[in-house]
Amino acid sequence: MRTDMARDAQPGGDPPLDPALLQVIRPSANRMAAAEGSFIRLLHEDAENLVRELPDNGWGFCERTVRTVLWLILAEQPLELGIEGLYWLGSTNQAEGFPASEYVSVGHSLVRVVRDMSGDRWATTMGSAWIRFFMWMQPYLQAGAQQMAAQQEAERRRAAAQQEAARRHAFDQVARRSGSADVDVSVVGDMLDDEEDEDAPAPGYGQIMLGMTSGRRRPR
Repeated sequence: MRTDMARDAQPGGDPPLDPALLQVIRPSANRMAAAEGSFIRLLHEDAENLVRELPDNGWGFCERTVRTVLWLILAEQPLELGIEGLYWLGSTNQAEGFPASEYVSVGHSLVRVVRDMSGDRWATTMGSAWIRFFMWMQPYLQAGAQQMAAQQEAERRRAAAQQEAARRHAFDQVARRSGSADVDVSVVGDMLDDEEDEDAPAPGYGQIMLGMTSGRRRPR
């Protein structure tokens, strides 16, 4: 994860994390850390509609989110390291398929869970501090998700280019064997499909020639 990107994210308009904010929410975070399992379960129940399409029904997402939140508040690590942790969380969630547009809803779920777990200790000042903390987290999570989305798109394009190159290569091979440039492209596609199926028998040269001359896809 790039520390320079984490550093650059802050001056662009996102306010720095106020240390006084952490002092307000740290006592309640300590209590929730002692009941981490309940924190994860309650977040999953509240955000179930958002995470149900994820692997393991979103449990990994909820565990990562809860542990990152508690680590940010309680570990007293340098701010830059905390921001890098948020980039990691956002990129990991994106890789699993969580939509970055739903982080506002996740923030609402986290506030509700903190309120429920705080019970009589919940106060307006505490609630405001938690909301401000989750609002501070959100742009870094979304930035990490955007980084991963860009990598995924680049990998998709690279895979598509490789597949097209493989089809071109197979087309050229068939054309050279037949001595003609008039080749049924569907035959080449069938050849590549067969190569991807390890259990299917490799097509013989006679089959390839028959398909080229018939102009139809050979039966599977």
